[in-house]
Amino acid sequence: MTAPTVLVIGSGSLASAVCAALATASGPPLRVVVAARGESAVHLCRLAGTRAALAGRAVRFRPRTTGPDLRAALPEVIRREAPDGVLLCASHQSPWERRAEPSAWTALLGRGGFGLTLPLQADLAVVAGRAAAASGSWFVNACFPDAVNPLLAALRVPVLCGIGNVALLAASLQSGLGLPDQRRLRVVGHHVHLNPPGPAGEALGWLDDEPLDGVTAALAGQRACDRPSLNQVTGQAGAMVIDALASGSELDTSLPGVAGLPGGYPVRISGGRLTLRLPTGLSPEEAVAANQRWSRADGVVVGNGRVRFAPAAAAALAEAEPGWETEETEEFEAARTPEVCARLLTLRERLRRVPAGPSGGPEGPSGVPAAGPA
Repeated sequence: MTAPTVLVIGSGSLASAVCAALATASGPPLRVVVAARGESAVHLCRLAGTRAALAGRAVRFRPRTTGPDLRAALPEVIRREAPDGVLLCASHQSPWERRAEPSAWTALLGRGGFGLTLPLQADLAVVAGRAAAASGSWFVNACFPDAVNPLLAALRVPVLCGIGNVALLAASLQSGLGLPDQRRLRVVGHHVHLNPPGPAGEALGWLDDEPLDGVTAALAGQRACDRPSLNQVTGQAGAMVIDALASGSELDTSLPGVAGLPGGYPVRISGGRLTLRLPTGLSPEEAVAANQRWSRADGVVVGNGRVRFAPAAAAALAEAEPGWETEETEEFEAARTPEVCARLLTLRERLRRVPAGPSGGPEGPSGVPAAGPA
């Protein structure tokens, strides 16, 4: 039987971590195609392939270079490769920009919250998701899935789930509790919980349907880690999801953006399908409501076919671009995302030329750079 094929889009930190984990973790035979601009895909596949050979793993990596315009190339790449599944790890906005090149743009994100980048995170996801659906491939989006996947659902773009965020929280809690897996553990949480909790509250966890106490203390060590290095854990958790989807095996975990829902939820993967496994006493409506509350704290809420920036995000955007129409600084129809993305790219180009100021302009809440693919 032919090994399943997974197309990984992107070659940055997260894509590299996922491929490194796929190369060494136990799992079924797999073919991985890495699509990225320039020679970066070649280098990533060479390193991952070498790791697979050392580990004796039956997984093969092949590069697919796209040229500089990844967005324009994606539909044809996905059509030609016709993979079983697609994992998107590329977007227009890196979460690590403040570290390398702080500017008035990163300061704007610090004031308004990472949710302001939603259109920049969603643009490639819409293109890749539509192309994956046309090819009959399942689609997993790693780019700010807590907010992007609800946007995809509003645009009727099929998406299974994301990786990272709540999966990282759950992995840290699993480790702290000394659990061999996550069958007994259920976590409901959001991208915003990668940072210490604010007024919107902490992520929620259950062990054997009993609420976990001390979640903030349990996550303190993870939150103190250097953020880029955490992609090693996110990559491992993501690879487990890809292996389970590709092989049809069973996996209990917690994932963001499940079937286009906001935020993150405990799920079971089995036979290539995902089902919620919420704790007893918590309804899906209550879990979604909690995640929408946390979405507002992250700067953006998607619902009823519209994208609504939180007041702090809208105020920061209006201050940075006074000529921008009031409607767009507060909310816009999901279908207008490409247009808003283009305007944000223009604004970013201008603000990148302006120094950030003494504080450097933190990108995420509490002065911690926000997480996402790189």
